Amino acid sequence: MNRGWIAASLLFACACASVPRDAGVADVRRAVAERSGQSLTWARDDERVRALLQDELTADNAVAIGVINNRRLEATFAELGIARADLVQASLVRNPIFEAEVRFPRDPFRPFELRLAQTLVDLVQLPRRRALGRAAFDAAKLRVTSDVLMFAADIRARHADLLAAAQRVALSRTSFETAQASAELAQRQHDAQNITDLELENEQARYEDAKLDLAREEQQFVLARESLVRAMGVRDVPAELHLPDAFPPLPATEPDEAQLEQLASARRLDVQRAMAEVQLARMRVPLARLAALDDVTVDAHYQRDAAGAKTVGPGIELPIPLFNNGAAARTRAEHELVRANALLQALLDESSSRIRTARASVAEARARVEYYRDVVVPRRQRIVELTKLEHNAMLVGPFTLLDARRNETQARRDFIDAQRDYWRARITLDAAVNGVEGDTP
Repeated sequence: MNRGWIAASLLFACACASVPRDAGVADVRRAVAERSGQSLTWARDDERVRALLQDELTADNAVAIGVINNRRLEATFAELGIARADLVQASLVRNPIFEAEVRFPRDPFRPFELRLAQTLVDLVQLPRRRALGRAAFDAAKLRVTSDVLMFAADIRARHADLLAAAQRVALSRTSFETAQASAELAQRQHDAQNITDLELENEQARYEDAKLDLAREEQQFVLARESLVRAMGVRDVPAELHLPDAFPPLPATEPDEAQLEQLASARRLDVQRAMAEVQLARMRVPLARLAALDDVTVDAHYQRDAAGAKTVGPGIELPIPLFNNGAAARTRAEHELVRANALLQALLDESSSRIRTARASVAEARARVEYYRDVVVPRRQRIVELTKLEHNAMLVGPFTLLDARRNETQARRDFIDAQRDYWRARITLDAAVNGVEGDTP
């Protein structure tokens, strides 16, 4: 009996020693840092969250807050602990069964029988089950890594939306003030009978449109702000978030298709997960083939009959595969392997197309940003300056100058949208390279 307890203790100690004590958190953190370039910590820290909220809310800071604070992501991290427990369980054998019987009447000795039984297939399958548990644990780490990266991409996209909304509100407020001044000027000139009723109504209509545009942009800002706050999991938000004044500048160059394919070959989490699922399915097949013999039990018994004679001996229990011969379990395992292989091949076939599509979106968005930055906005500024000169020379009226300013404001608004589209396209491209499932909002 003592030897049995010692053996059981050694098996449990070996099982726990082979499992990371942190449930693979360090591996997930390392994989996220390699793919995102940002080292993240997800231990709850209210002081750090408050400090980050008081600082300038960049995209990196928003991600850091969300990883620390979001409860849904915290539930995702709990999957690592569950996977660790499953791995420990897979590394253990079933407890032996002790059975004792006492019979009546006794004459002259009370008859009894002691029996110690253990399932045989469970012992034989232990190395395979342990390997299967390890593969499932590794798959869980890949799944959590993918979820963290997708969560970070979602926050970055929401941050880009909020930054664009804030800049559009500032431009709309400028447009509103310009339209208001124009309407007041038109009213004065109409009172002096310098413009017609139609010209006055046109300026008043532009003022009303600007007022509605400002209200709409302010509402969009509120929606974008709450969307980001919700994703970060923040309940008590400062009255004003300190957002950057502008989008980050464009990177000097963009990676070409060959570089992206090379990165994807090493980073694609969806392919790695699919390969892990294939490995899991392949390991389940031999286990399923012995499903009908899962209840094979070996035992040792000690018996004393009523006459006092004692017997000791081994025993075995064999299930008769009369009704369940394990065909269903084998068929299921084999077809799960076929499905896993098919899904892996589908991902391999689709990955290059997804990267090319995302890269094309980045190229188009970058070209649009550069065109607005280098051509459209400077030209609108130049038109305003030239119109101002003609206005000073009394060659054009004030409304022509105001129209030029409106067109410049619209060009700047389009420039903001182009920058937002570019950074969202970059987020999508990074997701494609890293093999993160799903799309940003």
